[in-house]
Amino acid sequence: MNKPSVSPVDLMDFARTVSQQLLDEETGHAQFQDLEHFPLIPGKQAIYVMDWKENKVTYQRNIEQLLGYSENDFDDSIIHTRIHPEDIAVVSRVIKGIVEHYVNTEVGLETYLTITYRLLKKNGTPVKVLRQSGAYGTFGGGSLISNWSMLTDIGFISNNNQVEWDVNAGEVDRQKFKDRVYKEFQDFYTARELLIIQGIRKGMKSVEIADSLNISKLTVDTHRKNILRKSNSSNKEQLLNFCKRNGIF
Repeated sequence: MNKPSVSPVDLMDFARTVSQQLLDEETGHAQFQDLEHFPLIPGKQAIYVMDWKENKVTYQRNIEQLLGYSENDFDDSIIHTRIHPEDIAVVSRVIKGIVEHYVNTEVGLETYLTITYRLLKKNGTPVKVLRQSGAYGTFGGGSLISNWSMLTDIGFISNNNQVEWDVNAGEVDRQKFKDRVYKEFQDFYTARELLIIQGIRKGMKSVEIADSLNISKLTVDTHRKNILRKSNSSNKEQLLNFCKRNGIF
């Protein structure tokens, strides 16, 4: 398995950076209070709160039934490191972009992120989840201190290993969130890979792309395999959808 371009360590470092950024801010207030009575499907759904200022999990329910981690096991390191290694490069960029925007911008209660990816259970087996996240604690101006996240096992309805995400918000705010995430993907592909993707987008065959770039067809084919692997794509259509979804073009 090829090593991802973004590692769990990067996401842990990012969380520590956000925590330091927020430590000097005024005390915030919780927007939501009654998570205890939020309905969850046993074994299929769980919920937790991540406090970015304190850099820790401050609330959790049904995590052990869904992922196998006890209350003492499940902390910020699990959230940031137990992402499937084939998904971490994409998930990290999305989370970084969303959280960066959240902590520096006033956000509404109706704003939330949806993202699908694979988490690793305590026993190491992957589970495909839909994660829905929104603001839980905010500063007086509405910027993020902590967020709630609800995890839903969607393995029974999804056989697509691509990471997919979207933001629910007003159209202007939604585009601002997306633009911030797109910045995280500026280095996802190399300059040469981007040229090959542009050729794929135009419907060019490998030999045509090779001729246009003055390289061998074998080199193009190798690049194409790596390009598909990075995005967990199995065909051209999935690749182009991935690039569009993440602002690569």
